[in-house]
Amino acid sequence: MNKTMGIVVGIIGVAILMIIFPIVMSSTHDVQTDVETETEAGVTTGVGETAADVVLTYDPYNDDTASITSIASDNESDTPVAGTYTTATNTLNVTGLVAEDTRTLTIVYEYDALTEYTGMSSMVGITPLLIWVSILAIVIGGTWYAFKRG
Repeated sequence: MNKTMGIVVGIIGVAILMIIFPIVMSSTHDVQTDVETETEAGVTTGVGETAADVVLTYDPYNDDTASITSIASDNESDTPVAGTYTTATNTLNVTGLVAEDTRTLTIVYEYDALTEYTGMSSMVGITPLLIWVSILAIVIGGTWYAFKRG
């Protein structure tokens, strides 16, 4: 009976770890990133153009347009979407704009909050995995010990 109870507790412990792990990863992402809101006035598109370039203050997190949370335009006809991002010039190409118009774009995006601390972003990124593996080893080791002890 004692062996069975130890195994059941071990399985429940592993299940709880599987449920909690995404919460830890989400909070780690919150530590790694900050949110920036930039307003760019006077963004103009010419005849036949439906895209415009906007220079951002920071590089989006991992230089990825997926880190662009939202783009809003004061022109109701626009449906702005993040196109491509050029790291060398911090330039975001915004598509989905109405041709021959001027508007103000508001861009909300995440950027690396740990840039000033060399290597810290990578360390913060791997820490939850190290903690999870350690706890998993303790739970499995405890279950094995309970099983062997009998």
